[in-house]
Amino acid sequence: MIPDSKKHNPSPDYLRSLVEKTGMSQRKVAITIGIDERTFRAYLANRNASSALDAPYAVQFALECLASN
Repeated sequence: MIPDSKKHNPSPDYLRSLVEKTGMSQRKVAITIGIDERTFRAYLANRNASSALDAPYAVQFALECLASN
């Protein structure tokens, strides 16, 4: 895979679908890509949640790489 930040899609639904494709728990994914579990949960939270954050493209790309294996 080649990174292309023009394809940035921080949608929690999209990110959750990638996590599901990995077959790993959210905790395991966070550890594998090297980010704090709490931060990762904020990336996956619904947009109207007070803790919600937009995931940077690097996180999305890491998830896409994991999901493609």
